[in-house]
Amino acid sequence: MSSRPTRLEAVDLDTAVHPLLPGQLAHHRALWGTAEQGVAVWMSYQVTGPLDVAAFVGAVRSTVARHAALRIGVTTLDGEPVQWVRPMPDDRRLVAMTQVTANDTEQFTRYVRSVLAADIRRPFDLAVEYPFVLRLLRFTPTLHAVLGVFSNYAVDATARMIVVRDLWGAYFGGGTDADPVDADYLAAVTGQAAAADSARAQAVSAYWRQRGPWLPPRCQFLPGLGGPSASVAHTELLTLVEDEWKDVRERWQAAGFSTVQWLLTLFAAAVFQLTPQDRLVVSMKLNGRRHADQGVVGMFDVVVPVVLDRPDRPADLLVQVRRELLSATSRRTVTRQALDDMWATAVRRLGRPVHDTLSMTYLEDTADRDDADGGAVAIERGAYTPTLVRTADGLRIAANERPNGLGVRLTVDGETMSQATFTRFVAAFRALLAGDDPASAAPATESGPGLTPLRAPDGAVVLVVDLAEVTSVLDSHPAVASARISVEVAEDGGSRLAAEVTPADAGVTADDLASHVRSHVAGRPFLAVPVRIAVVSGTPDDERSEELFMDGVG
Repeated sequence: MSSRPTRLEAVDLDTAVHPLLPGQLAHHRALWGTAEQGVAVWMSYQVTGPLDVAAFVGAVRSTVARHAALRIGVTTLDGEPVQWVRPMPDDRRLVAMTQVTANDTEQFTRYVRSVLAADIRRPFDLAVEYPFVLRLLRFTPTLHAVLGVFSNYAVDATARMIVVRDLWGAYFGGGTDADPVDADYLAAVTGQAAAADSARAQAVSAYWRQRGPWLPPRCQFLPGLGGPSASVAHTELLTLVEDEWKDVRERWQAAGFSTVQWLLTLFAAAVFQLTPQDRLVVSMKLNGRRHADQGVVGMFDVVVPVVLDRPDRPADLLVQVRRELLSATSRRTVTRQALDDMWATAVRRLGRPVHDTLSMTYLEDTADRDDADGGAVAIERGAYTPTLVRTADGLRIAANERPNGLGVRLTVDGETMSQATFTRFVAAFRALLAGDDPASAAPATESGPGLTPLRAPDGAVVLVVDLAEVTSVLDSHPAVASARISVEVAEDGGSRLAAEVTPADAGVTADDLASHVRSHVAGRPFLAVPVRIAVVSGTPDDERSEELFMDGVG
């Protein structure tokens, strides 16, 4: 199989460059410091019948011309990431066409899947490449595979649906206009950059910053329920189709709530059954397109926190989810710096680095287009989806809603939750999905170690800490003779972790001790750095005490 098309020249000094969209900036930040830029979305279609190859290439040409995001380059100038729009590629770069020799359709299918998997794994270098690879693989004149892989710098999940719609619409509808259209995309880039500097954006940033002081820096699952074990991902796929999905959707709609509101509620309700915490933060991926940007291909997805408190009654959670989700959606245009500032406050209060434990993505998928011309050519979506090794960091829910069904993928890494705990979580989620009411809104307590809660001023448990573990870690420092850990009430009425340390070495400082505890936090969900450390040597007059604040988000 040939590699990707020939590399292009990098941007020159005469090329007009533009800032990245907020979603692109978030993606760029996630990839910062790594050579891997292979995070991508993809598509696969089986085409049966006499495909008109020239018309298909024309449809690809029309789609790439229509959407400037499919022609962007991305690089760094003067330390800042920028993008520019390339000219139209020639047909050789538009579609890589291959005649495949195979013994039968099963062997052809295996080969096509391996090609798609390799393209998904291969990183894009947008300084010298277009942000997509499209392949047309032919087995016989009446059996083809269409594969597409798109860089996340250029295409989010919504954009992929637009590309698919336009590609097949152009093929079956005969639209082959190949004049490049850049204005819509560049207007979106300019408009979002202007919005980021507006008074509204400043108010949004202030809103998120004030949410920070008592947010849980991670979600904790009790070890008595299974506990962390190993860095192995566990995955469960739940599907509702046809009549089963129709019944569930009608039940949800009759209650006056949307699918995404219901799913977030069920996810949070299942988590609340397995955690002692009273507050959760779910990182929610949202479509960041403004009204003027609807229909524009690009990376517009943004991630914002949705904060949920344990309800007094289980039924109250759904109303809270609707309120908080609407609030987050209306304030989704927020800078990463504002969210970092928000989390830094939580880190300073609670002594733990931030771990993005809970996250959700939801897509109302309208990309289905089967037997689109009603004639001799038929297309089947997803026919060549490869088996990929899925990685996870935290507990994830990814939901895909189609007119005829709902797919929900639950994934967790073993350091967050063991297989036993995950099995219990999935069972709880299944029961809630089936319409069962949770038995209680009370926090999980069974089989847990001696954990001490840290509370917000309103009494909500935002973190639980193993004081014996904190003591043990401090005692392991060679300059510590003894340590005593306690929970104090801070001036605002919330809890804070404090330590009184008798040193074996008079030169040890509170900063030294905080750094020592911090170095042991990884893999220990119930360990936290004391906010206040008093180093006591000799008489009380010799006591040195200072409040310690972690410097940032880990």
